[in-house]
Amino acid sequence: MSALTNDPARCEVMNLGWGPHGHGPYLVRQEGYPPGSVEMRSQPFILQRDGRWLLNLLFATLPEHEQEAQLFHDLAELSSFMDALAASEVRAEVMLPPGMSVVELMHQFEHCTHRILRGMRSCAATPLKA
Repeated sequence: MSALTNDPARCEVMNLGWGPHGHGPYLVRQEGYPPGSVEMRSQPFILQRDGRWLLNLLFATLPEHEQEAQLFHDLAELSSFMDALAASEVRAEVMLPPGMSVVELMHQFEHCTHRILRGMRSCAATPLKA
């Protein structure tokens, strides 16, 4: 069990593979628990372009255009972003939107997963080298 960190060596880059020649767009993910967690239960998180880690299930609650706005389209841009983020404080979002039921959350997660999988030609998750 490890806390979330902004260390690129702890992150994985997921190539969604629907870009030109199967390169990109990319998501950055990491398993861990948020800072200050008393449960210290490891969960999957997706990195947002604002530098915040978003619980994977919460990513599915974002509207499609907001999900796509979080994608990185170039590995050089992603590398620069991660280098700049490394010195920043870890920020994480784990709270469900107010009034959202577990049933609604699971429906949105399923819809999101199916949409992403339909667009993927191939998907590879690899560690991001520092």
